[in-house]
Parts: sequence; C-alpha cells; structure tokens
Amino acid sequence: MTSGKQIINRFEDFAPLSLAWERDPSGLQLGNPDKPFKTVLVTLDVRPEVVTEAEAIHADMIFSHHPAMFRPVHNLDLRVPQNAMYAQILKDDLLVYAAHTNLDRVQDGMNDWLAEALGLSQVVPFINEGEGANMGRIGLLPDKIRLDAFVEQVKAAYNVKGLRVVARDLDRLVQKVAILGGDGGDAFNDAKQAGADVFITGDVYYHTGHDMLAADLPVIDPGHHIESIMKGKVATLINEWADAEGWDVKAIPSKLSTDPFTFM
Repeated sequence: MTSGKQIINRFEDFAPLSLAWERDPSGLQLGNPDKPFKTVLVTLDVRPEVVTEAEAIHADMIFSHHPAMFRPVHNLDLRVPQNAMYAQILKDDLLVYAAHTNLDRVQDGMNDWLAEALGLSQVVPFINEGEGANMGRIGLLPDKIRLDAFVEQVKAAYNVKGLRVVARDLDRLVQKVAILGGDGGDAFNDAKQAGADVFITGDVYYHTGHDMLAADLPVIDPGHHIESIMKGKVATLINEWADAEGWDVKAIPSKLSTDPFTFM
C-alpha cells in the first residue's frame, strides 16, 4: 500500500519546501501521513464543501494550494465554522497537505501553468531577487494585440466571466506579458522593469491601482481563483508518478469552485 508520506516526498522532490516563504505554512497540515492511501482530492482551497466532496469520493487525502490552516488556531471552539471543518477532517481521518509558495516559485509550477494557458513563449521569471524571486513569469504572445482584445483572451484562458483592468487606454498594443498568480500587485514595478507591456495578477488594491496608472503599466486582474488551474495539473502529476512507481493511487481534481466572488 502507498502511504501519504510517499506521495508527499515525491511532490517535494518536484517542489521542495525550501522554496516556500518562511512565513508560509506549506506542507503537512492535518492528519497522519503514514497510513495507506488510495484516493487524493486536489483542490485550490480547503472549505467545508470540499471536505464533503472528499467524503463523497472516499478520498484519503486533500491536496490543496492554499493552506487550510493559514493562521494560528487559538482555540477549538466548534461553533466557529473553520474549527468545525478541522474537526470534521480529523473525524474523517483525512490527510491535508498544502503546497503554496513552493508551488508558485518552482520551475514548471503554478506560474508556468498560468503562462502556458495564455500561449506565451520564451517564458522566464521576471523577479530575480528578494523574497519574491522566481514567483512570476514573463513571456511573449505570438503577435502584438490590442489590449481590449487581449483582455478577452485572458477571460477565455482562465474561464472567468468578468475581471478588472487598470489602464489609461484599451487600444494600445501589447505582446510582452508578465503574470503572477494570486495577490501580486506589489510586483508591478518588477514587471515594468522587466519590460512588460501588460501585467496580470489578482487582488489589486485600490491605491496600488492608482500607482499602476501613474506608472502607465496596464494591469489585468482576473482574480485569485485563476490559480485553480493547479487542480488538473497537480492531479496529472500525481497520477503520472503513481504509474511510474506502481502506486495504487488515483488523484482527482475537485469539481467545485471555491471562488467566493460572483460576477453579476
């Protein structure tokens, strides 16, 4: 039988925890990694509905991008929904593992997948030093394209119904694209210095948006949930490793959207 520890060790060969930010609680979150495992549910977020989905498919492990336990737990009052979810996870004997900033930074990881979805070529990191080194990617579209048309391509690539754009004009031509999944607004100066014509990231703050306008760098904010691209990608990796190692393990991408926002 295959243990959760074997799956974790193989994943960390691919995306070592040494790549994670020091303050980032990536890695084992809940459960016993030494028990036998057969089914892994891969999800962007660990929410109560995801735990219910894991129960329905008889999963042994939830593999997430965003840590379920991102902040310290100061009590176990089960009237608190988050605490009640932890209790349910332990009751179900589930293992919860999170790969967050290590998956963001690793070569052929999250940000490469986001760049690939846009059809970018000559993709390289655009942040080369400091804590954010290797977090984002920059590459080229096949041809120059009007910004408004590229916005539509972004919506289609990431399957979002709406997004926000910070730009003085929508008819300018763009080709060199920088992208940083998640909350990456602080990196807009790095993107500009790298020569980006447009920067894609999520969770842009109001005042940062003004700074982006002043810098004359168009920014597209399709939200944080575009990182759900990792569900299919990580599931594929685990299934490929299972085939190569002879593990009796199957990874299944979550079918749920955990995006808290609804565009209307």
